Amino acid sequence: MQSSALLQRVDELPRLPKAISELLDAVNNDNSSVKSISSKVAQDPLISARVLRLANSAHFGRSREVGSIDEAVIRLGMQTLRTLVIASAVIGAIPKVEGVDLAEFWGETFEVALYSQELAKRCNVAPDEAFTCGILHRIGELLIATVEPSLSAQIRAAIKEGGDPQELETKLLGFDSPSIGALLAKNWKFAPSLVAGIEFQRDPKAADPESRLAILMFLSHHIYTHWDDDRPDETFTAWLTGLVNQAGIIKMDMSGLTEKLNAVRGKGLEIGQQLA
Repeated sequence: MQSSALLQRVDELPRLPKAISELLDAVNNDNSSVKSISSKVAQDPLISARVLRLANSAHFGRSREVGSIDEAVIRLGMQTLRTLVIASAVIGAIPKVEGVDLAEFWGETFEVALYSQELAKRCNVAPDEAFTCGILHRIGELLIATVEPSLSAQIRAAIKEGGDPQELETKLLGFDSPSIGALLAKNWKFAPSLVAGIEFQRDPKAADPESRLAILMFLSHHIYTHWDDDRPDETFTAWLTGLVNQAGIIKMDMSGLTEKLNAVRGKGLEIGQQLA
């Protein structure tokens, strides 16, 4: 539940520029044509540049680099373009934050987004929706760093020393970063499923009704954070299977999942470097 402390900060949340808001409306409208969206993207030079960089990144790129929005649309298709535009809009809406390495932040964020996209394919969740939720899942941390820079720095330092993010944020701020991230996503008119995925990412079982996106965020974040942990008595695949069972997803195709995650590992970090 959102606390009074959080609700008092609503006016400090960043607003999407009208042009970006209209672009998001267009890419989320199934009736929009590729040509109309391509035209809207081309009207914003910063969005255009980010879409092209993402389209030519290690994850989305092919052998030949594309140099125009039209080419990017043809290569990627509407669904992928939608996720790229959303990613670009979100990145552009949040200013540089003192004390936060944005290349590292967005790299880790995209890494989790790519993992969640792969997991989504195996449990009947739309992969593009999971990818978008992954892009948004840590946005609350940036907002806290913007409105409370000194407390944010204190929280980050304590986390590096082994502190619990949930406990630290609640104690020092009166709310946590997933809650303020969910409020921002709601203000930006993202789907309720995305809002729930962000809000309950740390405790998916608290979501009512069940939020599969929250489960995917929980899983993907744990996979990223604990990938290299020492597991003398079990394989990575066995650990991953146990984690999935713990998170509450009843059915997930585990065949070849370790190999698929290995194939995308590191690509999100590369995207973060390109966008910073």
